[in-house]
Amino acid sequence: MSLYRWRATLPFTILLMFLLAACGSSSTSQASPTPTPTPAAGQALLTKAAQKLNTAKTMHAIFDITIAGPGLNGTVNTEVWNESPGKSRTVVLQSTITQVPTGSITVSDGKQSWQYDPVKKVVYNGPVNSNNSTTGAGLGRDQNQFIMNIVQSVFTHGNATLVSSNASVEGHAAYDVRVESTAPRQSSSTRSNTFNYNGDAYIDKTSMLPLRVKLTIPGLGQVTLDLPTLELNQPLAADLFTYVPPAGVKVLPFPKTTTADTGTITLAEAQQQAGYHLLSIPATQSQYQLQGIDALGAPGNQIFTLNYLKGKTTFAISEGKSLANLPGSGQQVSLRGTKATLTTSSGTMTLTWTEKGLGIQISGQLSNDEIVAIANSLS
Repeated sequence: MSLYRWRATLPFTILLMFLLAACGSSSTSQASPTPTPTPAAGQALLTKAAQKLNTAKTMHAIFDITIAGPGLNGTVNTEVWNESPGKSRTVVLQSTITQVPTGSITVSDGKQSWQYDPVKKVVYNGPVNSNNSTTGAGLGRDQNQFIMNIVQSVFTHGNATLVSSNASVEGHAAYDVRVESTAPRQSSSTRSNTFNYNGDAYIDKTSMLPLRVKLTIPGLGQVTLDLPTLELNQPLAADLFTYVPPAGVKVLPFPKTTTADTGTITLAEAQQQAGYHLLSIPATQSQYQLQGIDALGAPGNQIFTLNYLKGKTTFAISEGKSLANLPGSGQQVSLRGTKATLTTSSGTMTLTWTEKGLGIQISGQLSNDEIVAIANSLS
């Protein structure tokens, strides 16, 4: 089971996404870091963990995710079963995040995918494309893919430094590997596959599998992903990957929220799906390159994240009605005829405001003046 398939079918149990300062009730204990951090050792540990995930034929896991961010706050606990080459089942056991309701189920038999929304009493259905993901997103799938893109980036693209060989996670002896994103590829044809993040990955010293990932990501917030259960290459029952919609529910096709080649949608597609105008940086400001747009959440309750690149700097503009009038504290800034809140954390600047019923947030390693200038330029 490739790492692509692993992250493409995992649940949104971590942030929007991966991923993200302690979030929730973390119980990681750790001895003092080694005097001299060792980048080569850290990279080797991530490679070993990725190799185990890449080569696994089956996986059974429980994911506990805590998210603390301006757009999403809460916890999601899910159980996941995967079987190579493309079968999967995800059940949301508990959730305090409205975009991912408790009782949500996603199943794929490798050819068809079903996604059950217990709130709307709707099952989304569609074929699986050649990249082993559904042609559309529906409830939560975009969050799943976005977060697991981040996890994939941590284990295969990020810079890593071993800072401690004496960490402990829930009684498991672990390596603490400091991780941070690499410089993004400068390409206007494809979306950057390197997210702007920093944090720690904890790897079990016995199994060499991930126990916990704690990251801070601009545009999403602070995320802790715990894996209390992660079993590879164990037999799985065949009926896990079949699904019959419950009686009385509607069966609808997946709405289009991603493209097969880049995993994102265009601005025109995003606006058509949103049903309202999305603010963006004018094309005349060519120093800012729009890399793609993520549509996160169930249809009608989505957050659209515009991913921009300027030189080697990435930043995100998130927009959605569910982001409107969120409580927050920080420096008050006047812009666009309203008041915005400006905060900074670990070098990341975040500017948040509500305009015409739409919540908007800009987040990235930008200066105070530049982030305000970007906000004023949006049209």
